[in-house]
Amino acid sequence: MDIETKIKNFIDYAREVCLQSLLLADNIKVDLKSQDNLYEVERIDNEVISKYENIYLLLDETTLLDIYKKDEKVFKKIEEAIKKMAEDNKIKDEYIKSQIKKRKELEGNSGSEVVERFFKYKIKELKKIKGDLIQKINKVLDKEEKLNLDLSNAIQEVEQMEIIEKLQPVRAEFRSLSLQFDKYQKELEETENKLSKKWYYEIYGTTDKETLLEAYNKK
Repeated sequence: MDIETKIKNFIDYAREVCLQSLLLADNIKVDLKSQDNLYEVERIDNEVISKYENIYLLLDETTLLDIYKKDEKVFKKIEEAIKKMAEDNKIKDEYIKSQIKKRKELEGNSGSEVVERFFKYKIKELKKIKGDLIQKINKVLDKEEKLNLDLSNAIQEVEQMEIIEKLQPVRAEFRSLSLQFDKYQKELEETENKLSKKWYYEIYGTTDKETLLEAYNKK
């Protein structure tokens, strides 16, 4: 077997081990969240998922081929890390092979493509919502600036009190819009992160899109 074929076969196997391990870890995290066990959620994120992600993102043909040619011992360490991941998560080789086959058969018609498109659509919509909120915030800030100017120019106490009364709802609106903006900004960052990490949608590559959509519609 030539080196290129060896690398390709290893990537197929390693990616599936990583994806199945990440899926298991993510399911555990969901269960822990439902139990409000935030300490364990953070531990799973930092000690398990982060480690699996780093290995998964390393599984590029050009990168691994370069590593193999420069130092085969480093490549062996990556192989060992994948083997240990499979053992730690009790994932059998037969199962991995069946999932690799299923992933290839469903390519272009899997849940992976559906979720990836959903992430991209969600990012587009969140950016639009953020844009609308920025416009509203700017208008409120303009109102506040004008009222502050009026307040600084007001001489009579009665006039000052009237302006202060007008300022209160404007500032309350600003706080409300700022909270909304922060919420959508956080959601946007989380979705962009999921899209860039890939595994968040690629874990659905062994499920056909009809089954995934049917399950989603039942929620």
